Amino acid sequence: MVRSGLRRLPVLGLLTLLACAAPLAVAAPAHAAEPDRVTIEGEGLAEPLTVLPDGDPELFAALTGEVTWMARRSGTAPTPDEETLGPQYVVVVFEEGKAKYRFDVYPLAEGGPRAFRPADQPADRRVRKAWFYARVSLPETLGAAGVPVPGFTVPGGGGGGGGGTAPDATERGRPIMGEVLTEWRETMLLNAAVLFAVLIGLGGVAWLIRRKV
Repeated sequence: MVRSGLRRLPVLGLLTLLACAAPLAVAAPAHAAEPDRVTIEGEGLAEPLTVLPDGDPELFAALTGEVTWMARRSGTAPTPDEETLGPQYVVVVFEEGKAKYRFDVYPLAEGGPRAFRPADQPADRRVRKAWFYARVSLPETLGAAGVPVPGFTVPGGGGGGGGGTAPDATERGRPIMGEVLTEWRETMLLNAAVLFAVLIGLGGVAWLIRRKV
């Protein structure tokens, strides 16, 4: 009886160790390159706009947030009627000096902003093409960058023309904060799911070992 109990101690210790380590392993972020430039081109722009993190950190964070929010999703929006899309703008995010993501965005589409991810991505990458319902903040963010979006364009911005005023840093930061909270919730749910699966699996292993003992 004592011998059986001693044999089970290593199993219990292993269960405890893995249960504690599993959330840390899932939550530990892998090293990823940081965006260092965003370019925008399209209707009403004589030349592409370039936004750098040193020039306007809040605007740069808002622009990259619009793209990375879509880049992490599979895309479930139906293909829209082209006549309802309005002007098209091509947004490209660069990482370490190289183009990484490209999205065609339509801030004035009927029913809300839309975005399209082409199958051909920079650096000869191929992905599944998809349509997205973009975030409602997209017109405001593009307007702050100088894109001629009626009601949101910054006077004297890179795109020129248009009325309205630029959103301040606090307003531009709201989409990013919402994204951070969403990612935090997703991470916590993922941690809980993995931990539950690990405990169930190890519990089954412990039960089999106990039967053999």
